[in-house]
Amino acid sequence: MIILALEASTTSAKTMLFDTATQDVQVLTRRFETQGSNAVRDGDSVFTQLMALGREAATGHDIDAIALSSTWHGLTLRRPDLSAVTPVYEWPYTGAQGAAALYRRDAEFKDWYYRRTGCMVNAIYPSFKLRHLKDQGVDLKGTIALDQGSLNFARLTGRVQTSHALASGSGLLSTDAPEWDAEVLKVLGIDDVALPELVDGLTTAPLTPDAAAHLGVRAGIPVTIPGPDGGLNQVGEDARGDGDMTFSMGTSGALRYSVPEPSFSPSLSTWTYRSPVGWLSGAATSGCGNCVDWARDLLFGHSTDFSEIEPQLSADRKSLPLFMPFLFGERSPGWQDQRQGGLLELRPEHTRIDMYQGVLTGIVSSLYHCFLVLQEINGIPERIMLSGGVTSSPFWLQMTVDMFGQPMRVSSLQHASAVGAVKMALMANGESPDQPALQDTEPRIVHPNPERTAELRVEFERYLAAYEQTRA
Repeated sequence: MIILALEASTTSAKTMLFDTATQDVQVLTRRFETQGSNAVRDGDSVFTQLMALGREAATGHDIDAIALSSTWHGLTLRRPDLSAVTPVYEWPYTGAQGAAALYRRDAEFKDWYYRRTGCMVNAIYPSFKLRHLKDQGVDLKGTIALDQGSLNFARLTGRVQTSHALASGSGLLSTDAPEWDAEVLKVLGIDDVALPELVDGLTTAPLTPDAAAHLGVRAGIPVTIPGPDGGLNQVGEDARGDGDMTFSMGTSGALRYSVPEPSFSPSLSTWTYRSPVGWLSGAATSGCGNCVDWARDLLFGHSTDFSEIEPQLSADRKSLPLFMPFLFGERSPGWQDQRQGGLLELRPEHTRIDMYQGVLTGIVSSLYHCFLVLQEINGIPERIMLSGGVTSSPFWLQMTVDMFGQPMRVSSLQHASAVGAVKMALMANGESPDQPALQDTEPRIVHPNPERTAELRVEFERYLAAYEQTRA
């Protein structure tokens, strides 16, 4: 069986081709060409670019099934014929800050909303994006609220459906049952919008002739309902046991525990979503690799390769500037979407490499802050599986492990979310997901240096003091 996975991530189109007979895995990636930022983008253009890369990947292969992956928290309004009313507002979009702020003033509402949906009162969520659009005069009646993944599925199959896992990041799905929360929709005043049919993560639908022509494959082959990349990462890494934690450091940062049931933070610091195979208790930051890209471009220039910066990084650098990684607002643990970031405690003698290393330290400090609040409600994880761009920087990788003071398994798997999508498609089509080429048989374990951990915890205390002083 040959499966073609199509992933629309925050910044890139990605394909993974997997053949069960030969165990061959082929991956292609291409950055999306967008007008402006990736926070607001043309959903149809993203679909077209993903199809073009999919066609390239499928050439010369007899594809048997298609798997889909996308991001949590996106929103686009569509007419019944799927034509666009709005662009896709992805997770970095913060235009709904005003709408969220009004509701956030009500402590009783915040707790009520959190318990019902597992989500925060924050601009990142489609629920508050819908409220914002309505406040801006957009008529929700007659429109369907989708995200990029659900739009891709609808255009491939003609079916307006979404998975429970993908819907759990909308702020509109009930934690009590896998259904849309009518009371939340009513209270937010957005119950005039239509929502896609909810289905489980193993649902498939046949590929339409038009979509097949786009991809250059056979019409009628099964397309598996999309899952969120964060949840599919859990599937790809086989992190399904209670206490397993995946830790992704990509464009954003995310820590996800597998848990047996919804897990709520007394301080409303963490989220709890459905994964394709269970429940997750997690924390996420909006600033991670995107802040590193910003620092590289600003301090060294876009043409500078990260490999040129790496040799200049050193644990011997002391008294670095403090970096608050909230250039794109704050998610966990404070959920202040209006929060701003930047460098603090700059001195004349600080060099650009000092500032760059300060950025890396600030990002890791923020993620460790998230880890502490997760640990309070879920305990110390049994396993931590680390993935993302951090694994390409030996210095930053070791700094992360040292700050956390926990051994971490660096996966040998590349593109874990795409692997997860392939595994879901295998299960949906009656095949075993336990394929040799999709298993992490030789993970690298990175251990913390206790001396360096002690040093970095001092840096974390500096960060924490600045975090409290700059709280809105």
